[in-house]
Order: sequence, then C-alpha cells, then structure tokens
Amino acid sequence: MAKTRSLLLEFETDEVGRLARETKTERKALINAFSDPSDVVRERALIAAVDLADPAVVTDVVKALADEVADVRIAAAQALAFYHQPRTVPDLLKGLKDDNTWVRSHCAAGLSKLLNGPIWARITTNDVEKIIDDFPDMAEEDINKFLSSLKLKPAAIDRFMNWRSQAFDIEIDVSAIVEELEGAPILLSEEAAAAIEAPKVTGVSDEVEAILSELPDEIRETLPPEDLRRLTPASARELVQKLKVSIPSEKPKKKKAVKVRKVKKVRKKKKPTAQEELIEKLPAEVRKEVGDETLAALSVEELEALLSSTAESEPEEVVVESEPEEEAADPRMQDFIDKYGQDKAELLVTIPDVMLEGIPEDQIQEMDLETLKGLTQALEPRD
Repeated sequence: MAKTRSLLLEFETDEVGRLARETKTERKALINAFSDPSDVVRERALIAAVDLADPAVVTDVVKALADEVADVRIAAAQALAFYHQPRTVPDLLKGLKDDNTWVRSHCAAGLSKLLNGPIWARITTNDVEKIIDDFPDMAEEDINKFLSSLKLKPAAIDRFMNWRSQAFDIEIDVSAIVEELEGAPILLSEEAAAAIEAPKVTGVSDEVEAILSELPDEIRETLPPEDLRRLTPASARELVQKLKVSIPSEKPKKKKAVKVRKVKKVRKKKKPTAQEELIEKLPAEVRKEVGDETLAALSVEELEALLSSTAESEPEEVVVESEPEEEAADPRMQDFIDKYGQDKAELLVTIPDVMLEGIPEDQIQEMDLETLKGLTQALEPRD
C-alpha cells in the first residue's frame, strides 16, 4: 500500500494501473486507495482504475460516487463512463442528480454509451427520480411508454428492459480497450433533436433571453439554469462574449488531403443521395465508431453537424492556395500560459470561464494533460 500511495501522490496513475494489472497485491492496494484518508489519493486512485482495464473494478468504484469531495466523485463518474458496464446503470442514474456539473456530465456520457442517445444530459430531475423511485413498482408496459416519451430509441429501451429483468447484473468485457472513449460523438435522433429545439430558460427576462439566443443551442444547454436566472442584461452580454471566444470558427482550417478523397473515384450506377455522400465524407474511424446502422438513421442535418464536428476532411470549396484564416485570439491565453504552460493553456481556453470558476488553480496545476483533456471533452458541443 505504501508504494501505491507514494506513486499516486506523484500522480503516476498509469504506473499504478500497470502494477495492479500484474499482481493481486497491487490490485488490492489500488482498491484500498479508493477509501484513503487523503482525497487527493482517492481521486488519483480512481483515475488509475481506468488504467487497470478490469471491468470488475466498477463494483468498488461506484462507492466513490457518494464521496463528500467533488473531485473524487468526478473521477469515479469518469471511470464508470469509461467501463460502460450495465450493472452501473442504477448508479449512473443517481449521478444525474449530483450537485456537481462534471459528475452529472460523466454520468450522462456513461449512460449514453450504454443506452444510446444524448437524452441523459438533458433529462429533468423529476424524470430521474421517477426512474429511480417508481420503476421498481411500475409495470413493464408503463416503463416502456415512459422511456418512449423521453425519445429513447426502441433498441435502447429493449436493452434497458432486458438488463432490468436481470437486475443489471451483466458484465461486458472491455479489457481490450486501450484508449479513452470520452471523445466519441453522441448522436441525436431526429425526434430528440426536434424536442430540444430552441431551448428557453425559465425565470429570465426577455432581454436576457434575447442575448443568450446568440449562443448555439449546444453551448446554452451546458449552462446551469440556476446561474442563468441570476444574469442581468450586462452580465449576460459579458458571458456571451466570453463564450463566443471559445466557439470554433465556422470556416474550417485548410486540412491535408485524407483518404476519403478516394471515394470520388468510385463510380456507382445510381447517383448517391445527399445522406450517402455525407456518410462517405466522414473519416473511416468515425464511421467505424458510430456504426453503419446508426449513420443510416441520421438526417442530412445531423450528418452535416457530425461532419463539421470531426473537422477531418477538406471541403471542396476550399482553394488549396488560400491561407487559413486566423481565429480570434483568446484574451485568456497568455495568462494560462504564464500559470500552467503552453500545452495546458491550449486546452483551458476551450473551457468557458463560468465552468472554470469552481476549479482551484492548484488543482489545475496538479492535473496531467490526459486528465485535463477528459474535463474539456465533457463540455464539448455534442451533435
């Protein structure tokens, strides 16, 4: 335990995970560290749990979702989202009620991987309580209707009902996973997209609402309603200006030629539809990650949004000789560089100030790049 604790204090989480994979003694030491007196050790032990690459560890990780320290709960939620084990569904649902935005975000990401669709990031507290409290006594038909009303896809509802019948005591072996899954795009069905169109926050003045409407819907949905209700027109304008700095330019940068260009050489007897053309333009790794069946179910608008988010291919309209337009410089960049260095600064400028306020500077100093990347991905706009 002393060796494991020492490595965690030095933030050598990958080494701790490697040792835990090799010997039972080190594995036990890692799990014991989940309840260490130091919240720093507990947090880093949960981060190392991902490097352990053992789905069985989720039984011990879920206990940390009740930790009194937010950073520890965040690490636990992130580990559970990585492993996507059906047995953690009830715990991830409870995590949607957590006071901390990051905990809710990672729990929503975990549920989205298990039960496809991004509704878990937008479901109301009342609906979460109904699932947790009422489902045990509800008839299957009523549960099915309720999940359908939330725009959950039929296949996901069937999966949920099947797992529920087995008390979620099912394990999916993901020990072969070698890279973080947080960056995978969460896709939105046409019905779900229509249901969340033009979100309006209750409790704000028409003037504040008009100012907030300048932000993309996916950005507005990440802002806590309780904070938005406190905004005045002046503070709303300041918030919008800050957030606009972090929004990528609509004009994509010039990119190198990629393999998708070879698609143009393929002749088909029938002219491809607009949907098929957009699917072909997607990078191969994105098509493989999302799956042909899911892509085929998307509308043209959803595919265009997904293609834009990947930013991997070069649109035909871009002239090779033209120079890429420079994006507006973030006024926070130099301050971040002075405090944390160039690499961290490039990640931190993608996070709005309102979301950074609750993270102490010394905590950011201690984060390695992988941890910081995980935090930024939780706030990325989702198609």
